[in-house]
Amino acid sequence: MIKNLDFLSPRFLQYFSTVVETGSILAASEEINVSQPSITRVIQIIEKNLNTKLFVRNKKGVKLTEDGQEFYLNAKTILSHSEKAISSIQSNKVSIQNENIEFKIGLANTLSQTHKERILWVLKRNNSDKRFKISEEESFTLNEKVLENEIDYAFTCIPISKKNINKINLYNDNFCVAFYKGHEFQNLKTVDIEKVRSDKNYVFRNTCEFFYYEHIKRTNKAPSYDEIRDIISNRKKVGRDRDVIYTNSDTTAASCIKAGIGIAVIPESVAIDQKLLYRPISKPTLSREICLIRNIKNKRELDAKKSTLRNAIWL
Repeated sequence: MIKNLDFLSPRFLQYFSTVVETGSILAASEEINVSQPSITRVIQIIEKNLNTKLFVRNKKGVKLTEDGQEFYLNAKTILSHSEKAISSIQSNKVSIQNENIEFKIGLANTLSQTHKERILWVLKRNNSDKRFKISEEESFTLNEKVLENEIDYAFTCIPISKKNINKINLYNDNFCVAFYKGHEFQNLKTVDIEKVRSDKNYVFRNTCEFFYYEHIKRTNKAPSYDEIRDIISNRKKVGRDRDVIYTNSDTTAASCIKAGIGIAVIPESVAIDQKLLYRPISKPTLSREICLIRNIKNKRELDAKKSTLRNAIWL
C-alpha cells in the first residue's frame, strides 16, 4: 500500500497528462511552458512511487504502457475531482461564515490565481477532518491579521519580522519580464529593468511585490505599507512610466500580454503558469519570498509537512 500520495498532486498529474496528450515531453514543455528536465523529473517521481514504467520511447516521442494507460484514466478522474473540490470550497465561502470554522487561512492575492488550487488540495488532503475559510488579500493586510490573531495562518509574499510570528520560508520566486510573441525582448537572454521602464506598453499590477523588493535593494530598508501605496500612487499620478493598464489580477495582466497589449514584471511562477514568454531580469536579480506565517500564540497546528507545502508552491 502506498502511504505517501504527494506524487498525486494536481500539478504532477497535469504534467503527466500533458505529455500523454501532446505525445512527447518536448511538446508538453512547449505547451505548458515548463522545462523538459522538470517534466522528466515529475514522470520519474510518479514511476518510482508506482514502481512501474508509464511510457516507452519511440521515434515520434513517447507511448503509454498498459499501466500508463490505466494511470492516465485515473489521473484525469483525480484532476476532475480536484476541480470540483476547489469549486465547492469557493462556492461555500459565504454559506459557511456563521459555522464553527476551525481554520482561517489567508492567501496573498498574487498567489491566489497561480497557486490556490495546489495549496487548497494539500491542506484539505492532510486535514480532511477540518474546515477552512479562505481570505484572499494583499500580503501587508495578511501580515497584520496574523499579528492580531485574526487568522490562523497566511501564505504571504512579503516577510514580517516580529518576535511573536513563526515564519516558514517555502520558496523564493524570481521576478521576470513577461512579453508577447515577437517583442524585441524575445531575442535577449536577460532584460535590463531600465529597458522595461522605457517600453511604451507597460501593464502595471497594483499588487505586485516587485516594488517592495526593489525599494529594499535601493535603500537597504524595508518600506511600510503606506510607503508602497505612495510609490504606486505617485507612479500613476506622474505618468512618466507610460503604464497603459492598471490591474490587481495576474490573469488580467497575462491576457494583456498574450494579446500583445503590453509587457509586465511578474513572478516567474506566474509566467510559467500562464504560459507566457519571459526572460530573467538582468543583475541584480530580485525575488519574492513566499512564506507561511502564524502567530506563536495560536496553538492550532496544520497537518502538512514543510516539504509538501513547498511542493504546492513551486511545482
